Amino acid sequence: MFKSIINYILTNVFKINTQTTDKEINDNSKYARIYQNIDDINFNAIFSNKLANYTISDSTMNIDGDNKRTELLNKTATSMWKKSKKITSMAYGYGGLIIVPYVKGGKIYYNLVPQDRLTIDETDGELITGATVLAERKVIKGTIGEKTYLRWTNYKVENNNITITQQYSDEKGNKIPAPDFWKDIQEVRTITNVDRVLFGYLKSPINNRKANDKYGVPITYGCDATILEIKTTLKQIVREYELKECFVGVDYTMFQTDSKGKITELPSNGLYKTFNFDEGENKFNVFDPAFRPYTERLQELYKRLEHEIGTSYGILSEVDTFNATATEIKRSMYDTFVICDDMRTNIEKCMDDFFYACNVLANAYNLSANGEYKVVFDWSYSLLEDTQTEWQQMTYANSKGIVSDVELRQWLNPKETLEESKKVIEEIKAQQPSIEDMLGTKE
Repeated sequence: MFKSIINYILTNVFKINTQTTDKEINDNSKYARIYQNIDDINFNAIFSNKLANYTISDSTMNIDGDNKRTELLNKTATSMWKKSKKITSMAYGYGGLIIVPYVKGGKIYYNLVPQDRLTIDETDGELITGATVLAERKVIKGTIGEKTYLRWTNYKVENNNITITQQYSDEKGNKIPAPDFWKDIQEVRTITNVDRVLFGYLKSPINNRKANDKYGVPITYGCDATILEIKTTLKQIVREYELKECFVGVDYTMFQTDSKGKITELPSNGLYKTFNFDEGENKFNVFDPAFRPYTERLQELYKRLEHEIGTSYGILSEVDTFNATATEIKRSMYDTFVICDDMRTNIEKCMDDFFYACNVLANAYNLSANGEYKVVFDWSYSLLEDTQTEWQQMTYANSKGIVSDVELRQWLNPKETLEESKKVIEEIKAQQPSIEDMLGTKE
C-alpha cells in the first residue's frame, strides 16, 4: 500500500521522477516490518541492539571549535549522542535511517526517519541531491473517528541551490491543505550554496550484494533460512518439554464421582491422570525416553547465524572461555569489532552530513554568528583492548605531549563534554599548590 501512496505523491503531487525502484520500496517496507515485529522472537532486533552497544559504548562525539556556531551545534550533538545507541540500533535493524534537522524557536532539533519512508530521487556521485521523505505522520482523534495526516518533504538541489517543498496528504495519499498544526511550516524555501540534501543518512555496514549501494540492508540480510530453522528448533524444544511433563497415574476409583460416574474432585493442574486398572493386574508402563539433543542443534544454528552475519561467536551462542586469558577472549571478538568499526565509519559520514545541514539551517535562520567547526569522535576500543593497557598508553602519550589532559579526562569520563572536562581540569589546577607555595618562597 505504501508503494502506491508514495508513487502517487511523487507523480501527482511533486510531479518528479525518482531513481528509487518499486522493488527497493517493497524491500525497505519488508525490512521495516521485520525489525518492528514484537509478536515473535526478533533476531534482527537482538543483533541490532547488541552490536549498537558494542559500537557506541564508552565512545564520545564533540563539536570542536571556539565560537558561537560551535556552541549552537554542540547543544544538538549532546542531545543526539544520548540517543546514539538507539539511532545505531535502528540503522542496523532497518538497514538505514536518516536524521533530519529542523529549526524551532531558535533551536535545532531533529527527526529520525527509517529508510522505508525515503525515496532517493537524484544523486551526484555519493551525494544525494534529490529526495522525498515522509517526514511526519499524525493521527488525530475526533468525535466520530480518527484521521491520519501525512507531511511530505521534497529536497531538490540545482545549481548549488536547494529547494525544500512541503506537501500534505491523507492516509490514502490524497493531497490536502496544510493542517492547522503544520501551518507554521514554510511551504517552499530555497537556500543558496548547498550541494546536497539537508539530512544525514546512516546505513548499515552489511553488504547488500548489489552493484548499487543506494540503500542499506538490515543486519540479518540473507539469513532467513537459518532464522526459520532456529524458530522451528525452538518450537521443537517447547514441545519436547511439554511431552516430558510428569504426572501421577492413579486408578479412577481413588476419586469421588457424581451420580453419573463423573469424577468431581480431580485437580485441574494436570498432575493426576486417571486409569482403569483391573484388580491385581498392572497395566501401567512407564515411558520416559531421554531428552533429545535439540539444545545442541540450537547452538549449532546460533553459530551458523553468527557466521552468516559475520560476527564472532557469543552474540547468541554459548562460548567456552574456560582457561582462556582476557587477551584471548578479546581477540576472539575481532569479527564483531570489524562490523562495529565499519558502522563507526558510516556514523562519521552521517554526522558530517547532518551537521553540514545544521550549519546551513543556522545560516538560513540566522541562529548564531558563523564560525568554523569540526566533528570529533573518540571511539572506544575496549572490545579488543584491555582497559588497563589502554590507560597506560593514554598516560604515556600524555607525558609525551601527544594527548592533552582534556582527552585523558574524557577517556575516564566519556559522558562529559569538551567544555565540562576543560572546566574541571582548570578547577583542579587552581586548587593545587605551586612549588613556591609548598617551599614557602613565594613573595
